[in-house]
Amino acid sequence: MATETEVGRLLHRRGWRAAFTVAERVNAWAALVSAVERGYGDDIYEYTNDLYCRNWLHEAWLLLDDYIVQLWTPRIKALDARFKAATVDDDGQALDRFHGLPGPDL
Repeated sequence: MATETEVGRLLHRRGWRAAFTVAERVNAWAALVSAVERGYGDDIYEYTNDLYCRNWLHEAWLLLDDYIVQLWTPRIKALDARFKAATVDDDGQALDRFHGLPGPDL
């Protein structure tokens, strides 16, 4: 398993726009969840772009060392639960019209 810095660099080489840290992506996810809870005010294209912070975390989790995963997982799970409570699950039908979904687990 890799360190947070190594994972950030690896994902950047794979096409992510920067070598993000876990804290940066968790903070971005928290900000998006809060915006959704208040009533997301931007357009669908910004929304799908904003969701990528969670995709980054999903990809990173497969590569990070266990300590980092255990440290951040409770916070991410809590944010995931808040997001699910603030949204309606439609199996991706609404988003799929504008943006192809990466997979059922995202």
